Amino acid sequence: MPVADPSPVIEREWIVTNGMGGYSSGTIAGVLTRRYHGLLVAALDPPLGRTVLVAKIDDSVSFDGDPVPLFANQWADAQNPVEPNGFRHLTRFHLEGTTPVWSYEIDGAVLEKRVWMTPGANTTYVRYDYRAGPRTLRLGAKVLVNHRDFHQTTRSGGWRMASEDVAGGIRIDAFDGAAPIHLLSDSATIESGHEWYRDYFLSVEAFRGLDALDDNLYAAQVEAILEPGESVTLVASTEAKPLLDGADALAARTRYEADLIEAASVHGDDLFERLVLAAD
Repeated sequence: MPVADPSPVIEREWIVTNGMGGYSSGTIAGVLTRRYHGLLVAALDPPLGRTVLVAKIDDSVSFDGDPVPLFANQWADAQNPVEPNGFRHLTRFHLEGTTPVWSYEIDGAVLEKRVWMTPGANTTYVRYDYRAGPRTLRLGAKVLVNHRDFHQTTRSGGWRMASEDVAGGIRIDAFDGAAPIHLLSDSATIESGHEWYRDYFLSVEAFRGLDALDDNLYAAQVEAILEPGESVTLVASTEAKPLLDGADALAARTRYEADLIEAASVHGDDLFERLVLAAD
């Protein structure tokens, strides 16, 4: 059943980690509410040096008409501060091990999204599975990047990042000597852009009495065309050549978690399995 009340999906959060200090985290709705949220928060000096490299993805789908947003943002000066309301199409949110899964329904089409990280690497995967639908689906996604300490916020000013095409996508260098951000895909097209989106309102930071405004750079546009049963994976990484095959990467993550549970001898006990995964 689609979401009617936005409060639970904005207030509830998810997190996945890489075991070396890096993580990916956000709200179920996709609204950034903390400075600590980010799709790729890399541990550049493991386990420290946590740096927000990719803030979020604003994803949309379309069939024959205008794009339908699946994302949501909260702005400082808008009359309706949460815009758009992509979570209205969310029918289910659950975990598979530690991997969050969003299920959306749009005009009879069912789309799933998963986010996970590679253990021991600053690499985040976002996979879309077009489970069922009446026709071809076009997926579009704006990738918002940054390069800041996760305790800070960004005011962009005249900051200009450099980007270049690489095999499978693009590489972004925020400044000379910065850790590179690789945005890659197994099948989608990725084109670079450069537009600062200003004044994201971080409601939890405002509640804490701290600076609650942040700017993020729209640095890449991702496009993919999917038929029912097809999938596409986006990879955000500090590494130049991470594994791009989403199915293989997800299977590796699943095996990793299964091995943890097996080693702890708690297989079949849901509570203790979750505790083992959380402890990792």
